[in-house]
Amino acid sequence: MTDKKRRRGHNEGSIYQRASDGKWVGAVHLGWDSTGRKRKVVYGKTRAEVAQKIAKILNDHQKGLPVQTADTTLTAFLDDWLEQMVEPTKSQSTHSTYRSMIETHIKPAIGKHPLSKLNQQHVQAMLNKIDASPSTAKLVRSIVRAALHQAMQWDLVGRNVAALTKSPKGEQFEGYALSPDEVRRVMAAVIGDDLEALYAIATSVGMRQAELLGLRWRDVDRDLGRINVRHQLKVINRAPSFVELKTKQSRRAITMPPPVLAILRKHHTHQLERRLQAGGEWQDHDLVFSFTNGRPYRPDEIRKHWRVVKATAGIPAPVRFHDLRHSALTILATRGVAPRTLMGIAGHSTIAVTMQIYAHLDADSVRTSIDLMSDLYEVNNVSS
Repeated sequence: MTDKKRRRGHNEGSIYQRASDGKWVGAVHLGWDSTGRKRKVVYGKTRAEVAQKIAKILNDHQKGLPVQTADTTLTAFLDDWLEQMVEPTKSQSTHSTYRSMIETHIKPAIGKHPLSKLNQQHVQAMLNKIDASPSTAKLVRSIVRAALHQAMQWDLVGRNVAALTKSPKGEQFEGYALSPDEVRRVMAAVIGDDLEALYAIATSVGMRQAELLGLRWRDVDRDLGRINVRHQLKVINRAPSFVELKTKQSRRAITMPPPVLAILRKHHTHQLERRLQAGGEWQDHDLVFSFTNGRPYRPDEIRKHWRVVKATAGIPAPVRFHDLRHSALTILATRGVAPRTLMGIAGHSTIAVTMQIYAHLDADSVRTSIDLMSDLYEVNNVSS
């Protein structure tokens, strides 16, 4: 009995051969949803091949797995992967980052390819064209690799073609460490500014920008001069969101140098005055650093502010706000802070990351302690 004459088997769905090109087509119904009846169509060279695909669809559907086939485009698969595997298991911030990378870089370049036809060359060409930064290309590669690993586990592909690619080398920017004199110029440029304390903390103990913007007064002991770093501010779906730091190393307590603590106390007093002026318009997020009405600062507002400050202070244009963190850690290292102590201040995940700072230092210059940061801020404690 030929393929064409065989009758449909139990639970096979509808299988037929197209007269136009001889290709076998199968359709299976998977119930109903808000849009109507759900129907999945697959194709194959033989009736047996189509029947096997339909059997897998029905099996996946029974298990509650996303119903996919090798004919599914990468775009459709990634949407299901984000919903089924990333959103339930990763943080909201990670999910948002993955989606942004997928929408910006992956879908436009290779999203139209069926999973069965996606190859190493497709992925490599996409990576080679990413001009944002080497780190962006590396992140995109890791996302595609993770997604295709899941596709292998769901038996949608036979191999992970992203694992065969290489991230473009590019030229990774290592960061710029401001000299003590440059830090003094930065601090002189922000005397009396609403963000003076933010710059003081960034350049003295190296908190990350997201940690500074997510810092709340409940996590600051103004008597002991200690900051408990617990949260960070992330922009998720264009809205600010306070996210708890994920690792034990990133959640840490930091002691501020006395002059920086004095700047922070002055900042607290000024903020209370602004809060009284704002009255009912004040948005109470308990933030240490907030806009004039209490709302969180957006990262782009800090970048804009930093452009003005570095121009005033005569800091080279390419220097980023993030480099203030690198500067603080470098100065602390040169002034005698031990690697393990610096690791705790920075919230690095491993000592290897911390040691990259020491790799560029002269061991003979590592002599003093964190209190020697004090001289950088003396000018800012003149009463205003």
